[in-house]
Amino acid sequence: MKEAGHTEQRRAKRMLATQHRAKAVLDEVLEYADLAHLVDSTLGIPEPFRGQGEIRLIVLGQDPTVKNPHSRRRIKTVLNLDTSGSLRAYLSRICEGLRLNLDQHVYATNHLKNFFVEPPTQIEEIDVFEVFGPIWLPLLQQELASFPEAPVITLGQPLLGALVCGDASPLVRDYWGYTPGWKSGDTGPFRHLAPRENLLQRTVFPFPHQPSIRKQFYRDRLADYTAFVRQVAFSPCE
Repeated sequence: MKEAGHTEQRRAKRMLATQHRAKAVLDEVLEYADLAHLVDSTLGIPEPFRGQGEIRLIVLGQDPTVKNPHSRRRIKTVLNLDTSGSLRAYLSRICEGLRLNLDQHVYATNHLKNFFVEPPTQIEEIDVFEVFGPIWLPLLQQELASFPEAPVITLGQPLLGALVCGDASPLVRDYWGYTPGWKSGDTGPFRHLAPRENLLQRTVFPFPHQPSIRKQFYRDRLADYTAFVRQVAFSPCE
Protein backbone atom coordinates (compact mmCIF):
# COMPACT_ATOMS: atom_id res chain seq x y z
CA MET A 1 0.00 0.00 0.00
CA LYS A 2 2.86 2.36 0.87
CA GLU A 3 4.57 1.71 -2.49
CA ALA A 4 1.29 2.34 -4.33
CA GLY A 5 0.99 5.68 -2.56
CA HIS A 6 4.52 6.66 -3.57
CA THR A 7 3.82 5.66 -7.17
CA GLU A 8 0.73 7.83 -7.27
CA GLN A 9 2.66 10.76 -5.84
CA ARG A 10 5.33 10.39 -8.52
CA ARG A 11 2.65 10.30 -11.22
CA ALA A 12 1.02 13.43 -9.86
CA LYS A 13 4.37 15.25 -9.74
CA ARG A 14 5.19 14.32 -13.34
CA MET A 15 1.76 15.46 -14.54
CA LEU A 16 2.10 18.75 -12.66
CA ALA A 17 5.58 19.30 -14.06
CA THR A 18 4.28 18.72 -17.59
CA GLN A 19 1.51 21.26 -17.06
CA HIS A 20 3.95 23.83 -15.68
CA ARG A 21 6.24 23.40 -18.69
CA ALA A 22 3.27 23.68 -21.05
CA LYS A 23 2.13 26.90 -19.41
CA ALA A 24 5.64 28.32 -19.77
CA VAL A 25 5.62 27.54 -23.49
CA LEU A 26 2.19 29.11 -23.89
CA ASP A 27 3.32 32.24 -22.04
CA GLU A 28 6.19 32.59 -24.51
CA VAL A 29 3.82 32.20 -27.47
CA LEU A 30 1.57 34.94 -26.13
CA GLU A 31 4.49 37.37 -26.18
CA TYR A 32 4.52 37.27 -29.99
CA ALA A 33 1.81 39.53 -31.42
CA ASP A 34 1.80 37.73 -34.77
CA LEU A 35 0.89 34.48 -33.00
CA ALA A 36 -0.97 35.56 -29.86
CA HIS A 37 -4.12 36.64 -31.70
CA LEU A 38 -4.56 33.09 -33.00
CA VAL A 39 -4.58 31.63 -29.48
CA ASP A 40 -7.68 31.49 -27.31
CA SER A 41 -5.88 32.84 -24.25
CA THR A 42 -9.03 32.80 -22.09
CA LEU A 43 -8.60 29.05 -21.65
CA GLY A 44 -5.91 27.03 -19.97
CA ILE A 45 -4.24 23.87 -21.23
CA PRO A 46 -6.17 20.62 -20.76
CA GLU A 47 -4.49 18.01 -18.59
CA PRO A 48 -3.15 14.86 -20.19
CA PHE A 49 -5.14 11.69 -19.54
CA ARG A 50 -3.21 9.02 -17.67
CA GLY A 51 -4.32 5.49 -16.90
CA GLN A 52 -3.90 4.14 -13.41
CA GLY A 53 -1.66 1.23 -14.36
CA GLU A 54 1.40 0.59 -16.50
CA ILE A 55 1.30 2.85 -19.57
CA ARG A 56 1.51 0.62 -22.65
CA LEU A 57 0.01 2.90 -25.29
CA ILE A 58 0.21 6.61 -26.10
CA VAL A 59 -2.72 8.27 -27.86
CA LEU A 60 -1.76 11.53 -29.52
CA GLY A 61 -4.33 14.11 -30.51
CA GLN A 62 -3.87 17.22 -32.61
CA ASP A 63 -5.01 20.04 -30.30
CA PRO A 64 -7.93 20.69 -27.94
CA THR A 65 -9.80 23.23 -30.11
CA VAL A 66 -13.39 22.51 -31.12
CA LYS A 67 -15.50 24.80 -33.28
CA ASN A 68 -18.00 25.84 -30.60
CA PRO A 69 -16.36 28.28 -28.12
CA HIS A 70 -18.81 27.30 -25.38
CA SER A 71 -17.91 23.63 -25.78
CA ARG A 72 -14.23 24.51 -25.48
CA ARG A 73 -14.75 25.74 -21.96
CA ARG A 74 -15.92 22.30 -20.86
CA ILE A 75 -12.72 20.58 -22.04
CA LYS A 76 -10.50 19.99 -19.03
CA THR A 77 -8.80 16.73 -20.06
CA VAL A 78 -7.14 15.80 -23.36
CA LEU A 79 -9.62 14.29 -25.84
CA ASN A 80 -12.36 14.67 -23.23
CA LEU A 81 -11.40 11.26 -21.87
CA ASP A 82 -12.66 12.16 -18.43
CA THR A 83 -16.21 11.96 -19.80
CA SER A 84 -18.22 9.47 -21.81
CA GLY A 85 -18.73 10.14 -25.50
CA SER A 86 -18.11 8.89 -29.02
CA LEU A 87 -14.36 9.53 -28.95
CA ARG A 88 -13.89 7.64 -25.70
CA ALA A 89 -15.99 4.79 -27.08
CA TYR A 90 -13.84 4.71 -30.23
CA LEU A 91 -10.60 4.59 -28.26
CA SER A 92 -12.03 1.97 -25.90
CA ARG A 93 -12.80 -0.19 -28.93
CA ILE A 94 -9.23 0.19 -30.16
CA CYS A 95 -7.89 -0.70 -26.72
CA GLU A 96 -10.08 -3.79 -26.53
CA GLY A 97 -8.63 -4.93 -29.85
CA LEU A 98 -5.14 -4.43 -28.42
CA ARG A 99 -6.09 -6.30 -25.23
CA LEU A 100 -5.53 -3.14 -23.23
CA ASN A 101 -7.71 -1.14 -20.87
CA LEU A 102 -8.17 2.57 -21.62
CA ASP A 103 -8.35 3.51 -17.93
CA GLN A 104 -5.29 1.45 -17.04
CA HIS A 105 -2.83 1.45 -19.92
CA VAL A 106 -3.26 4.68 -21.93
CA TYR A 107 -1.55 8.03 -21.77
CA ALA A 108 -3.23 10.64 -24.00
CA THR A 109 -1.87 14.06 -24.83
CA ASN A 110 -1.99 16.64 -27.63
CA HIS A 111 0.75 17.76 -30.00
CA LEU A 112 -0.41 21.41 -29.97
CA LYS A 113 -1.47 21.92 -26.38
CA ASN A 114 -3.13 25.35 -26.47
CA PHE A 115 -6.60 26.30 -27.67
CA PHE A 116 -6.87 28.33 -30.86
CA VAL A 117 -9.55 30.85 -31.84
CA GLU A 118 -10.60 28.43 -34.60
CA PRO A 119 -9.75 24.80 -35.33
CA PRO A 120 -6.27 24.91 -36.91
CA THR A 121 -7.41 23.53 -40.27
CA GLN A 122 -9.78 26.51 -40.55
CA ILE A 123 -7.13 29.16 -39.88
CA GLU A 124 -6.02 30.44 -43.28
CA GLU A 125 -3.64 33.19 -42.15
CA ILE A 126 -0.78 30.76 -41.49
CA ASP A 127 -0.07 27.04 -41.56
CA VAL A 128 -0.69 26.42 -37.86
CA PHE A 129 1.07 23.06 -37.89
CA GLU A 130 4.16 24.46 -39.58
CA VAL A 131 4.44 27.41 -37.18
CA PHE A 132 3.23 26.00 -33.86
CA GLY A 133 4.47 22.44 -34.34
CA PRO A 134 8.17 23.23 -33.72
CA ILE A 135 7.20 25.32 -30.69
CA TRP A 136 5.46 22.41 -28.96
CA LEU A 137 7.52 19.48 -30.28
CA PRO A 138 10.39 19.60 -27.72
CA LEU A 139 7.94 19.47 -24.83
CA LEU A 140 6.03 16.62 -26.45
CA GLN A 141 9.23 14.63 -26.96
CA GLN A 142 10.19 15.22 -23.34
CA GLU A 143 6.72 14.23 -22.18
CA LEU A 144 6.70 10.96 -24.11
CA ALA A 145 10.19 10.06 -22.92
CA SER A 146 8.59 8.93 -19.65
CA PHE A 147 7.13 5.98 -21.59
CA PRO A 148 9.98 4.82 -23.83
CA GLU A 149 8.50 1.42 -24.71
CA ALA A 150 4.96 2.56 -25.52
CA PRO A 151 3.94 2.77 -29.18
CA VAL A 152 2.05 5.85 -30.35
CA ILE A 153 -1.23 6.02 -32.21
CA THR A 154 -2.02 9.34 -33.87
CA LEU A 155 -5.55 10.59 -34.49
CA GLY A 156 -6.32 12.28 -37.79
CA GLN A 157 -4.63 13.20 -41.04
CA PRO A 158 -3.58 16.81 -40.25
CA LEU A 159 -1.65 15.56 -37.22
CA LEU A 160 -0.03 12.77 -39.22
CA GLY A 161 1.00 15.25 -41.90
CA ALA A 162 2.66 17.44 -39.28
CA LEU A 163 4.74 14.57 -37.90
CA VAL A 164 5.96 12.58 -40.91
CA CYS A 165 9.37 13.23 -42.40
CA GLY A 166 11.39 12.06 -45.36
CA ASP A 167 9.37 10.12 -47.92
CA ALA A 168 6.76 8.89 -45.42
CA SER A 169 3.18 9.35 -46.58
CA PRO A 170 1.04 12.00 -44.84
CA LEU A 171 -2.15 10.05 -45.70
CA VAL A 172 -3.68 7.79 -43.07
CA ARG A 173 -5.24 5.55 -45.72
CA ASP A 174 -1.83 4.57 -47.08
CA TYR A 175 -1.03 2.83 -43.79
CA TRP A 176 -4.34 0.97 -43.91
CA GLY A 177 -3.66 -0.62 -47.27
CA TYR A 178 -5.68 1.68 -49.50
CA THR A 179 -5.75 1.05 -53.24
CA PRO A 180 -8.25 2.37 -55.81
CA GLY A 181 -9.73 -1.13 -56.01
CA TRP A 182 -10.24 -1.65 -52.28
CA LYS A 183 -14.01 -2.11 -52.62
CA SER A 184 -13.47 -5.28 -54.61
CA GLY A 185 -10.93 -6.60 -52.12
CA ASP A 186 -7.77 -5.30 -53.79
CA THR A 187 -5.94 -3.86 -50.79
CA GLY A 188 -2.30 -3.38 -49.92
CA PRO A 189 -0.42 -4.34 -46.76
CA PHE A 190 -0.85 -2.58 -43.45
CA ARG A 191 2.02 -0.32 -42.46
CA HIS A 192 3.27 1.84 -39.61
CA LEU A 193 5.82 4.61 -39.21
CA ALA A 194 9.29 3.64 -38.08
CA PRO A 195 11.07 6.03 -35.68
CA ARG A 196 13.21 7.45 -38.52
CA GLU A 197 10.04 8.38 -40.44
CA ASN A 198 8.51 10.76 -37.89
CA LEU A 199 9.50 13.70 -35.75
CA LEU A 200 8.64 11.86 -32.54
CA GLN A 201 11.28 9.23 -33.37
CA ARG A 202 8.90 6.58 -32.10
CA THR A 203 6.97 3.67 -33.56
CA VAL A 204 3.74 5.31 -34.75
CA PHE A 205 0.48 3.78 -35.97
CA PRO A 206 -1.76 6.30 -37.80
CA PHE A 207 -5.50 6.12 -37.10
CA PRO A 208 -8.28 8.27 -38.52
CA HIS A 209 -9.96 10.62 -36.10
CA GLN A 210 -13.28 9.42 -34.76
CA PRO A 211 -15.58 11.14 -37.31
CA SER A 212 -13.69 9.52 -40.22
CA ILE A 213 -14.17 6.02 -38.85
CA ARG A 214 -17.71 6.26 -40.25
CA LYS A 215 -16.24 6.03 -43.76
CA GLN A 216 -16.64 2.51 -45.10
CA PHE A 217 -12.96 2.01 -45.89
CA TYR A 218 -11.86 2.68 -42.30
CA ARG A 219 -14.91 1.09 -40.70
CA ASP A 220 -14.40 -2.18 -42.56
CA ARG A 221 -10.67 -2.33 -41.77
CA LEU A 222 -10.57 -1.08 -38.18
CA ALA A 223 -10.53 -4.50 -36.54
CA ASP A 224 -7.87 -5.83 -38.92
CA TYR A 225 -5.63 -2.78 -38.56
CA THR A 226 -5.95 -2.97 -34.77
CA ALA A 227 -4.95 -6.65 -34.94
CA PHE A 228 -1.93 -5.59 -37.00
CA VAL A 229 -0.96 -3.06 -34.31
CA ARG A 230 -1.29 -5.75 -31.64
CA GLN A 231 0.89 -8.15 -33.62
CA VAL A 232 3.63 -5.60 -34.35
CA ALA A 233 3.70 -3.72 -31.05
CA PHE A 234 2.51 -6.14 -28.38
CA SER A 235 2.78 -9.79 -29.40
CA PRO A 236 6.43 -10.17 -28.29
CA CYS A 237 5.39 -8.98 -24.82
CA GLU A 238 2.41 -11.33 -24.46
